[in-house]
Amino acid sequence: MQVTKFLFDFGFWDYFIILLYFIVIVFIGFKFSKPKSDSTDQKEDFLLAGRKLTLPMFVTTLVATWYGNILGVGEFIYNDGIVGWLCFSFTYYIAAFLFAIFIAGKVRKMNIATIPEQIEKFYGKKASIISSVIVLIITLPAVYVLLLGVIVEMATGLNLTLSIIIATVISFTYIIKGGFKADVVTNSVQFVIMYLGFIFLLFFIFKNFGSPEIMLSKLPESHLNLTGNYGLQFVIVWFIIAFQTFVDPGFHQRCSAAMTPGTARKGVLISIVCWIIFDFMTLTSALYARAYFPELSSGLMSFPVISNAIMPEFFKGFFIVSVLATVMSTLDSYAFISGATIGNDLIKPTKFGGRKDTKYWTKIGIIITGVFSIILAVLLPSAVQLIYKTASIAIPGLLFPITLTYFSKFYLSPRNTVMIMLISSSVSAFWTIMNSFGIELNFIINNIFVNIEPMIPGIITSLILGIIFTKKKISYH
Repeated sequence: MQVTKFLFDFGFWDYFIILLYFIVIVFIGFKFSKPKSDSTDQKEDFLLAGRKLTLPMFVTTLVATWYGNILGVGEFIYNDGIVGWLCFSFTYYIAAFLFAIFIAGKVRKMNIATIPEQIEKFYGKKASIISSVIVLIITLPAVYVLLLGVIVEMATGLNLTLSIIIATVISFTYIIKGGFKADVVTNSVQFVIMYLGFIFLLFFIFKNFGSPEIMLSKLPESHLNLTGNYGLQFVIVWFIIAFQTFVDPGFHQRCSAAMTPGTARKGVLISIVCWIIFDFMTLTSALYARAYFPELSSGLMSFPVISNAIMPEFFKGFFIVSVLATVMSTLDSYAFISGATIGNDLIKPTKFGGRKDTKYWTKIGIIITGVFSIILAVLLPSAVQLIYKTASIAIPGLLFPITLTYFSKFYLSPRNTVMIMLISSSVSAFWTIMNSFGIELNFIINNIFVNIEPMIPGIITSLILGIIFTKKKISYH
């Protein structure tokens, strides 16, 4: 993650609102997330908030966790225009809609706490262990730890290492204490803050720069083209990538925690509407940044630069709080899932698990996640970026086996499941290596490895093997 050094021009009230945010979010995380002492299932209470997520809570926590890479959204739109919205947003609306219609309710009906538990139920222990590793690769929040540290550094002027440590410790304290309920409660507050922050930003954008018509006239022509400088194939690739939604641990966790299958289904559909509204605000803000600040050295700075230039004291601080809230909501959620995977799915079932319960080992897992993420973010930022890329390696291994569990007419053997997981992820890993290290072959072959996203051949491999290995269940009457 390459970010140009930038420091906000803050006054007293800006620093006050940032400090107040951290105090309030920690207080809320501790105060309103105490597990019920009379709960008969401590595991379910800690991992899934007792499966009692109401529709409003479901929507706010799901929406808030969507935008962890908020600066990356601004960068894509700043550099390439509305194709950024088409790839980063619209494609995911389609995937989320299909997830809501066909999958969300089924996730809730299964009454399973985690994806590895679901894999074990259908495909056995070996497949479950592999899926746990895959989930860790997807959810390890080192990227968001680094991004949060960068934002704190821009806001305070503290060095990056100290910014990373302070922000991460604050984010992790209340989820260690309150579990998933703490994550959900703080997400709901962060949901309100992130929307208000961009509403304020748009208000000052329109006040300072005038109508969108003037702004649009200042943009390069390619920025107003649906496919930008890329072409239709690039967009189609993003449509395929968006189907990682089907194996996203955050979606599964929230659907599992919903009060009813209907809550999960309706919650995802309402969330899509909320995402459309928020994406309209981020799209507009980034396009204004491109029109009026066209010489930025990095598109990642689009939101910080335009907000710093036009927002008065207090509102400027509130906007950076909204960016912090957006990143922290994703960081908290992924940190908790990663901790649950380590504690509940990898340690607890082994002899090392002993007599300690899931709650204890999940807390240990969260601590391990935090320490490892900080080390990576501070010492090996290039490795953090590598982990971010490895999601495209991991996801193909889960996509077909997980999706098949929701269709009871079909059967996949444990052995073949393991083969699909390992082979499809290996194909994507090979593709990533060929791409990253620029192995020189003939022009045509090298061009293929450079221009095709590694996730695509992995998903195609998974689908082909899945079709070959899947058998229809025979029913006896």
